[in-house]
Amino acid sequence: MTVGSGDDRYVRWRAAQAVQLLAWIASLLPPEVHRLAIAELGGADHVAAEVARAEGPGRRTGRRPDGDHPDGGRPDGGSPTARLREAGSVLECDAALAAGAGVDWPALAAAHRCEPFGRHQRRALIARPDCPDAFTAELLTPWDPRVANRLVARRRELPPWAWRPGLARIGELRPSLLRHVLTGENAADLLRATPRLDLLVAAVDGYDHNHHRQIQAFWEAVGAALRAGVGADPDAWLTAATRLPGHRGSLRGLLRGLRRPAVAGAAGQPDLRVLLQAPPEVLVAVVARYGDGELSDLADRPLRRLRAREYFARTFVDRLHEAGVPPRALFARWALGAYGRATATHAWLHGLDARLDHSIDHHAHADAQLRRLLVWRRPPEPPVVDVVARLRRCLGPVEAQAVLDRACGEAGHPPWPELVRAHTPAPLPEPVLCVLADRAGFPDVLARSLPRERLVQLAGHGPATARAALADLADTSTGSALIDRVRGSGVLDDRELLTAIRPALEALRYGYHLPRQASRRDTWGALCAELAGRAAAAAGPGFWPAAAEHLPGYDGPLPRFLATAGPPSPDSPPGTPPR
Repeated sequence: MTVGSGDDRYVRWRAAQAVQLLAWIASLLPPEVHRLAIAELGGADHVAAEVARAEGPGRRTGRRPDGDHPDGGRPDGGSPTARLREAGSVLECDAALAAGAGVDWPALAAAHRCEPFGRHQRRALIARPDCPDAFTAELLTPWDPRVANRLVARRRELPPWAWRPGLARIGELRPSLLRHVLTGENAADLLRATPRLDLLVAAVDGYDHNHHRQIQAFWEAVGAALRAGVGADPDAWLTAATRLPGHRGSLRGLLRGLRRPAVAGAAGQPDLRVLLQAPPEVLVAVVARYGDGELSDLADRPLRRLRAREYFARTFVDRLHEAGVPPRALFARWALGAYGRATATHAWLHGLDARLDHSIDHHAHADAQLRRLLVWRRPPEPPVVDVVARLRRCLGPVEAQAVLDRACGEAGHPPWPELVRAHTPAPLPEPVLCVLADRAGFPDVLARSLPRERLVQLAGHGPATARAALADLADTSTGSALIDRVRGSGVLDDRELLTAIRPALEALRYGYHLPRQASRRDTWGALCAELAGRAAAAAGPGFWPAAAEHLPGYDGPLPRFLATAGPPSPDSPPGTPPR
């Protein structure tokens, strides 16, 4: 590789992406404007090639390199059903189904009723996301676990009839299929219908950090069932927590057997995940029975084998706080490294562990509610005579919040002119700027002094921080997420956002990559198209190629770019940039 070749490829990629994004915006304009734009950009074939190059290798064009025959040029390849029946493996079946222009599902269903397909064919058919529901039910009869387990490949929610027949033979189902069918809506049904709780719990234990909703839905369903069947009996809850995760039977059988003594040698430790579902008064009473060492063992036993450890560590401390359990240093140690805890839990744990306090202080920079919860625990702040001088002496965001609330009230306006004058020769401390960012009227000059990390955290707190955060999105991988956060906060409307986002290419890229069916994409695209259509009409012929040439290197906002993107006038000297 020669020096600079990577940079050259990046420049070419940006240029191709510019063509792609402008073609997308042109597609939202009236047909005659769209046709003119495509012609100016080099024609439909050129645009398609640029789009493919921007999206990278592996993009499917939908065209066959071997002509129009779905059998690779073999007009005598036989009927699709015959080729499917002749296939000797699931992969060959997949190839046979993919060979045609589309799958004729009614014909395949009729053929299956006349002569049922074999296992390979059923496994290939049932795995396709476009397999009709009625045909799916037929493919599951007679029951074959190797066919049923292929349902997981469909990656979409399955109706109850698709998974209920398999619960009677749950041991033959892949845990990934059980995880696939579990949703927040059917967790209680699945829990009641399964004949083997231990296998269902083991499947849920395999969830990773991307499936917190399903994990929460399952354990909440467990809690609801136990609260209905056990009530507020601490001893019964301890028994249920000991037996449920390994119970080789149904939920109904577990509840019936809670009053019976444990089988000799079967006693074990209660599972803290079950205990956390108990009513608050039960959880307080149960936790009070254990010392730190015993509680640590109760938490460690389920956590050590879970992929979603962080979720459960966070859930443990949040639930203990919600129930009113007195705080302990052990709970602060559990919370270390478990991100996303509730704000009130942060305050509940403050002062129990120096390392956690450091983390809580970090969160307090961007969380006004947390700062105020911690302020209420501090001694009252004495009257503030010189607010600027007193803020300069603050060592952290909580102290700055206390000073500001004392001087200006919880919603009052700080003396912005004095603060800006004091900031110009010697910048105010970072924690003070973070606290000021939550106040109405926070000036742009102060927002621009915040470090990039803090700007990203505070982007949705006010117009100034949003504008500063969006002013440099070039080459960032989190630009779309940041725009989404600001857009969701409502601190800027879409027109203001387009004026704030730099460079212009990022505003177009954001809209293009929004989900195609989302109304947010439609409204964003309509606004970009409005600006582009007005600019193209004012500039006349040559607007689109001039815009494609200069968009990749332009570092200003999209409205300004479009307003000046037309070709230079004929009298301009060679090399003149667009208007």
